[in-house]
Amino acid sequence: MKHHFLILKLMSLLIAAALLFVGCAGTGSENETTATADESGSESEAVTTVSADETTASSDDTGYDALKYSGELLSTQRVSVHDPSIVYNTENGRYYVFGSHRAWAMSKNLASWVTFSLALDSTYEDVLAEAAAWASNGSSSYDVSGNMWAPDVIYNEAMGKWCMYMSVNGDNYYSSIVLLTADSINGKYEYVGAIVYSGFTNKSEASETDFYDVVESKSEITRYISNGSWNSSYGPNAIDPCVFYDENGDLWMSYGSWFGGIFLLKLDNETGLRDYTYTYEYEMSVSDPYLGYHISGGYGASGEGSYIVWDKDAGYYYLYVSYCGLDATDSFSGYHIRLFRSETVNGPYYDSAGNTAVVTSSTESQTRKGIKLFGNYYFSSLKGNGENSRSGYMSGGHNSAFIDSDGQHYLVYHTRFNLGNEWHELRVHQQFMNEDGWPVTAVYEFLGSVISEDGYDTDEIVGTYEYVNHGTSATTAYTDILETLTVTLNADGTITGDVEGTWDEHTGDDGLGYYCTFVIGSHTYKGVFFKQYDESKNNVETMTFTLIGDNDTAIWGSKVSD
Repeated sequence: MKHHFLILKLMSLLIAAALLFVGCAGTGSENETTATADESGSESEAVTTVSADETTASSDDTGYDALKYSGELLSTQRVSVHDPSIVYNTENGRYYVFGSHRAWAMSKNLASWVTFSLALDSTYEDVLAEAAAWASNGSSSYDVSGNMWAPDVIYNEAMGKWCMYMSVNGDNYYSSIVLLTADSINGKYEYVGAIVYSGFTNKSEASETDFYDVVESKSEITRYISNGSWNSSYGPNAIDPCVFYDENGDLWMSYGSWFGGIFLLKLDNETGLRDYTYTYEYEMSVSDPYLGYHISGGYGASGEGSYIVWDKDAGYYYLYVSYCGLDATDSFSGYHIRLFRSETVNGPYYDSAGNTAVVTSSTESQTRKGIKLFGNYYFSSLKGNGENSRSGYMSGGHNSAFIDSDGQHYLVYHTRFNLGNEWHELRVHQQFMNEDGWPVTAVYEFLGSVISEDGYDTDEIVGTYEYVNHGTSATTAYTDILETLTVTLNADGTITGDVEGTWDEHTGDDGLGYYCTFVIGSHTYKGVFFKQYDESKNNVETMTFTLIGDNDTAIWGSKVSD
């Protein structure tokens, strides 16, 4: 992580007014302002006027900018975007999220969002006709309108295009991931071609795809088919793309879903499509000639919505995967995000306990696969806040993540709530690297807070906290709110209350003073103290802690009294 010292904070105060976008809706508003976009990329919206010049974007390899945020409280404006994938447009300083079912939104500050429209909203039947034809093999009554899932958008410098990778889902795994391109991020997206298919059940169907462009031997199709159907315990559903550049500037795409797992394919930088010159050997649970590298899941295990971030400072690729069911009210619930990392793009990816992300047996438990970033949780500060979160958060998942131009890390995801329904909204949380190189997730959503790089005085830290241990449960049965406990961090370095142990705050080798270590039972947890705006009605600045243990468990605390 790029670290910013006090001089940068002072500089940021001078430029904050120009960079912050407060919006016109107060915290807790559930109304959405819609922006419209014509085919050239120009926009008009009720909140502000946006520059029409959004054709190009550039990457900054020279280092990070000064901090964008000064610690000033940001107002929120809510949007509902399922499976949000975030991208930053350097040309106009805006963040864009693209989600399933043609849901798009944008923001200047990651807190106040407005929806916008694309030409694709009305042209999708023509643009996606080829992909829909393949998907319709799975159902006689197929309708593509509800099957445009989890798009991922990236600017391809070699092509000079914005590239949207869209999964077009079909019943019985008849899915494909296709590439659409546009000259502007909110412009007219046109069909280019397919990257990968799933669902074929015989040689004739496979011939309709690019399968035999990749796999020469006709006999190799047998492992993809089981009892006349797609072998879903081996092959994934071809959905949920994440496209990213590796440390060498090469383009890759992770994809996949229940039940065959998550796979990784190398793309051609010049076309944005599959790199057909790059080959993969067949090795069970490692790689497949057509599907690519097997990097997570398999054998019927849950897992979808993969997202990979290359962090040049940490020297790792971080793999996020969502486990369990995405609902909040029934037996298909417990949605949550798991985290792994690797020093090489194609893995293997490991968690903090040293377990690999790949499932190699139908009897292998996913409770021991990945760091569980958070489960269903509640803090008393949420009560009476006028938000959907007032009774707690449930089934948060299918995330994207990114490192902003100022070096700050963020986690972006959709979440449901403890309201007895399936309504969902977008949330953004800051992340910070702990001393073991794992990104820990801030307790509360991002509202403009800036962490103190000098750390915090002991009297700010000592006191009583609400405490949540997010555990490692991976059941898809109905999952209720986790228990909120109470602990006290004492001045002598002990932890007392519902949990007992020791704590400390210290300065790391990088000179940052906010690091902390907790020892609870036989496990060591490492993370940070962070004084941030809570999610109460008045957004009180509150001391929090967030740590990850050597047991793949995240623990959170929010101070309630001195």
